[in-house]
Amino acid sequence: MMCWRRQRESFSSWVLILVLFALREIQTAHHKHEMKFTIVVNSQVLLDHIAVALIDDIFWGSYDKSNHQFSVKAAWISEALGMNLTEEIQHLVLDHERGYQFFIHHLTTNDTNTERNHTLQIRFDCELDGGIQLSSLAKYGLDGEDLIEIEGLDGQWVVLNPRAHNFKYIAESPFWTKVRKYYNKRYCVEVMQRILGKSSMKENVPPKVYVSRQDFPNGTIRFYCTATGFYPPSILLQWKKGIDDAVWGKESSSGTLPNSDDTFYVRISLEIPLGDTGTGYACVVDHSQLETPTVYPVPEKPSKRNLWSIALSILAAIVMISCFVVFTKWKRKKAGTTSQTQLEGHFPSATSTIPLQ
Repeated sequence: MMCWRRQRESFSSWVLILVLFALREIQTAHHKHEMKFTIVVNSQVLLDHIAVALIDDIFWGSYDKSNHQFSVKAAWISEALGMNLTEEIQHLVLDHERGYQFFIHHLTTNDTNTERNHTLQIRFDCELDGGIQLSSLAKYGLDGEDLIEIEGLDGQWVVLNPRAHNFKYIAESPFWTKVRKYYNKRYCVEVMQRILGKSSMKENVPPKVYVSRQDFPNGTIRFYCTATGFYPPSILLQWKKGIDDAVWGKESSSGTLPNSDDTFYVRISLEIPLGDTGTGYACVVDHSQLETPTVYPVPEKPSKRNLWSIALSILAAIVMISCFVVFTKWKRKKAGTTSQTQLEGHFPSATSTIPLQ
């Protein structure tokens, strides 16, 4: 009995360890949730209202004034959010349309051109790392100019444009401070956690890296380093020469771009100065799913001897394939001739004389 109890306690301990490990794997990644709103108003008439929501730069939901519906990317996202939260977001976006109109009217009271269109831009975001909130941001802009922003739940509003001075006193009131913190918790953090809880977004993937070089007739040498299929999108690629040698040359980057499978892609290139042989270079890749920054050497330029070997190998392969094709055709032709001869031996031709009885 005591032995069985010890075994059960040991088994329970292992189960607990496995569960904690699984939760840690899900929660350790760094994630960012962004919501961006664009509102266009003319003479207190709402002309347009567009909203997009992204997690780690991956689009998951949007709102368009034309249909007055907040739409999600896939059905499983609605299931992850639940009916109550989905309806809350829908009503929230609709209810705020009138508030946005009032806000724009308040900011443009002294505008003499009453027929002018005004565009309000709002951005909210929050970041999590290991389930712990790192930061949050609320930022407002009008007609392409920054107005006011606040970083952190307990931060201070910073006025970026004189137009927003009066709004600062409203935003700092206890009521709106409480509303802002609730919105951050409910619609930024909780929404992100629910979606990540049922999404492949939480499955972190290391990058696949490809390094190549291109030698031009004028002596220019260019290197390429491509990382693809990785998640999360945060990644660092840089060139290295030797151990401590500085790298000189013309660098360019594609920037981090999304793939169709919700992973990411980035490519950097380096054009080295004329006269540099291009030896000793490597691409260093640092990503959260790599234990340490990994070094990928740039391939050396093939020597003329190697080029001749490659050319001869290709030529030999072509000759062998040609011989095989010719032999196959000859064999088929020979087989057809043999069959025809055998048939003629069994059956007399139309011109053959049949002996009389």
